[in-house]
Parts: sequence; structure tokens; C-alpha cells
Amino acid sequence: MSSEEIIKFQLPYLPDLPGCYIYRDINQSVIYVGKAKNLKKRVSSYFSKPHSDQHINNLVGKIFSVEHIITDSELEAFILETNLIKKYKPYFNRDLKDDKNYIWIMIDKNEDFPRLQIVRSKTRKNAIYLGPYHYTMPVKRILSRLRKIYPYRTCNRVIKEVIDPQTNKKIIRSSDPIPCLYYHLGLCQAPCAGYISKKKYSQNLKGINTFFTKGHNELVKSLKVDMEKYTKRYEFEKSADLRNKIQDLEYIKQRVTIEDTFTDETAFQDEKNKHKLKALNELVSKLDYFDLKVGKNFKIECFDISNIQGKNAVGSMIVFVDGNPAKNLYRKFKIKTKTTPDDFAMMSEMLSRRFKHNSINKDVSFSTNPNLIVIDGGKGQLSSVHKVLSALNVDIPVIGLAKQNEDIFFIKDMEGELEFVQRRLNYNSDGYFLLQRIRDESHRFAINYHRKLRSLGQTASILDDIPGIGNITKKKLLRAFGSVEGIKKAKDIDLQTIIKNKNTIENIRKVLQIND
Repeated sequence: MSSEEIIKFQLPYLPDLPGCYIYRDINQSVIYVGKAKNLKKRVSSYFSKPHSDQHINNLVGKIFSVEHIITDSELEAFILETNLIKKYKPYFNRDLKDDKNYIWIMIDKNEDFPRLQIVRSKTRKNAIYLGPYHYTMPVKRILSRLRKIYPYRTCNRVIKEVIDPQTNKKIIRSSDPIPCLYYHLGLCQAPCAGYISKKKYSQNLKGINTFFTKGHNELVKSLKVDMEKYTKRYEFEKSADLRNKIQDLEYIKQRVTIEDTFTDETAFQDEKNKHKLKALNELVSKLDYFDLKVGKNFKIECFDISNIQGKNAVGSMIVFVDGNPAKNLYRKFKIKTKTTPDDFAMMSEMLSRRFKHNSINKDVSFSTNPNLIVIDGGKGQLSSVHKVLSALNVDIPVIGLAKQNEDIFFIKDMEGELEFVQRRLNYNSDGYFLLQRIRDESHRFAINYHRKLRSLGQTASILDDIPGIGNITKKKLLRAFGSVEGIKKAKDIDLQTIIKNKNTIENIRKVLQIND
């Protein structure tokens, strides 16, 4: 397959998601493995223009087909890439052909006062492993900050808590009982000298474990607020320092389900399918009031509203089938009935329009009802949606998703008496992560549509200020030049193909110059 055929037949179907891509030659041998935060942008960059690096040009010339694997995060893509390179040893991968693995943070529970170590393999039994991670430096920076809050030891001293036979009390024996420099720096509480008990030392390590597994969301939010404050005060150095800390935390909190170096693309997909099935079962188990069962083509629809003080209000419907986003089934709704901020009424309008489509529209997205409806909102949104669906005789389980902790709300109808029920999934569980993905995807889709409409509205308002430009001429100009910026750059001779009046062309120059 030529580069032109790849661009035409394969690139349009790549997703705007993180993952790995595999290039094969005409013999179907793997010649390159890469990872990307955005698969479509990354792979497209290879074919957009000739490269200054001849190594890349040689690679592009040999590509016959492109495969891709979607991951949950950029970090997971890094790790899967490492495994695939070790499996295939592609000719054009200059890096990662050695035996280096990704890293874990190990807490060895075989010791009374465990050291906290960064390791490259999981060989120790009865040890806690946090990770895996691809890059060492973000992990080390996080640990150095945590150590000031939860001091721990890194030395090789043998330290044990034993029972003194004479007093029958617990004492600490150490191969070297003199505190080191880290004690005086406040980074270790000197268990070697008996300055901290085994129980209190374990609490420090528990704090670190909790942070890496579930304790950083609130901290990230707090740091972002502080960063914005410093930026508004023009204290850019402090703002940049907080930005770097946030980036390290965001790196740590990425979800990874790859557990060993033998996970290739087949094992990865099998593992993902297991996690998605587990996620759906965990979610459904919390909704025991409804008669819900996870089966093939289990469909979830999530609805969200985006607007600024009621202006350019839009609704989004995103769809997950069997735990996977089904982007071909996503739909947008331009809110028609409200121009003032009223999320409840807007949500009601969107749900009403969606389920009225069933009988009058052959749209594939509306032809099959979902097994579960998710509303991005709490009790108020849930109440308004319940009324709409009841009026339409739509009997589908509905849950509301609160803003904090992905708390679930649903309505229990007890012979006309409505009762709100709250449920919570375990933090960092597969079900919790699934709801996070659904919520984030719903926000992204709604906000992008809202921005598009807002941008069109702003464009229209600028052109509306130009004397002599009506709606028809405005549409012709935008169709011909693509945007206001394109109109601004157009030569008079080009504008004259649409506008014959020279005074109107002069008006365009004046108004667009003012708005420059």
C-alpha cells in the first residue's frame, strides 16, 4: 500500500486517543512501534511532509500498513510500546531494544522497617509494588516531596523490632544505631536509633501508598487554583513551579493495567476486555434496585449540558457499548427553548428530543434504547429527567453522577413516593474508572461543540458589523475563504468575485482591521 493509499484509507479511521501504533512492511514484518498521546495526529505527521531526518524518510518509504491499539492513558501507551519493541525488535526503533524495563516503587513487607525502593522487576514476594511507571524522574520528584511529609529510610542497615527478654517490652536493634544525615534533614525518623516505633513507621508508608493509589485528586485541584492566582499576579516563576508539580502528579495518577513485561497487543486486549466487563459488573452491582444484567452490546448513554449564562447552549449524548466509547453513535443537540441559564430545563429538552426520535427518525444512534442512562448532575437534574421519561413512558434505569467522588444517585419509586438513593463505587476500582471516563468524555464532547458554536457566533457578529454585508453574502465569503482570517488576507481581486461594490470591500478592510 502506497503512502497515498494509507492517507486515504487508514488515517481517517485513527482515533484522537492515546495508544500505540505499529508499522508493517510489504512482508508484514513489524518495522516500527511507536506511542502517542493522540494517535491520529502522531501517525498523520509521518505522511504530511518530507522529513529532515533521512532515517524517518526511509521508514515512511517502507510502510505498507498501519495498526493501532488504544490505551487508557499516555503512560499505558509508553509501557505497552516498551513491551512490543522487546517482542518484535523492529529495525527502525533505535531506542528501547535493551533489557531495561519500566519501574515500580517497592515497599518490602519482609522488613520490620521497610525501605522504599525504585526497582525494575517484581521479584520479591510479600512486597507492595506501586506502578508501573515509564519515567524515573517524575516518580523521584514526587517521592522527594512526600518524604518531607512521610519520612522513610533508604539505608541498608538491618533494623528489627524484638522483645527484650528482661523487660518483656519491644525494643529496636540495629546494625548501626547512630542517626544519619537524613534524620537531621527531617527526611527519616531514625528507626535505627529507636526514635520511631514499627507501628508509626508503618503509618508513614501507608500514607505514601494511599497517595499513589488514590490521594492526589484534591491536591491537584488545590495546586491548579494556586497556580491561577500566581499567574494573575504575574508571579510566573511560582506559577511555573506549581505547573511542574501538577504535571508530575498527573503523570502519577494515570491508570495502567499492564502488570508485566510479557504483555503484548493480544494479551493487552484480553486484559482490557476483562477489566471492562468487571467495570460494568461493578457498576450494575450498585444498582440492585433495577433489573439490570450485563450482556453483549450493553449500552450506556450519558447526557451533558454546556453553556455560558444560557448562551450557545448545547447538549451532548455520548455512548459506550460494552465499556468502549462508540463515537459513531455520539450526537449533539443545539438547545432551542432556553436562552437563560437553566440546566434542568435544557436537560429535559435534550432527553425529550432524544427519545421522541425513536418513532420518527431512523438514526442508528436512536434506534436502540440504552440499558442505562447517565446524567451528569445530582438530584435536581435527576428529578427533571425522571419527569420527562415518565411522561414519554420510557422505562430505562437512570442514574445521576455527582460532581464529587463520582457518587451515584438514582430514584426509587415506592408506589408514587420518590426516594433518592446514593451509592459509591470503590475509589480506583474498574467501575469507578469507567464512570470517570464516561463523565470526562461527555464534558469533552459538549464543551467542544459549545466552543464551535460560540466561535461561529463571534465570527457572525464581526461580519454583521460591516455595512453592505447581508446573510447571503456572509455565507458566500465564509464558504470561499474559510474564516474571518481568510477574508482578511484575501486580495481585492479575490473579494470582487463575490462583492462587486468597492465601497463594501473598503468597509470590510476597515472593520476587520479594527477587530484585528
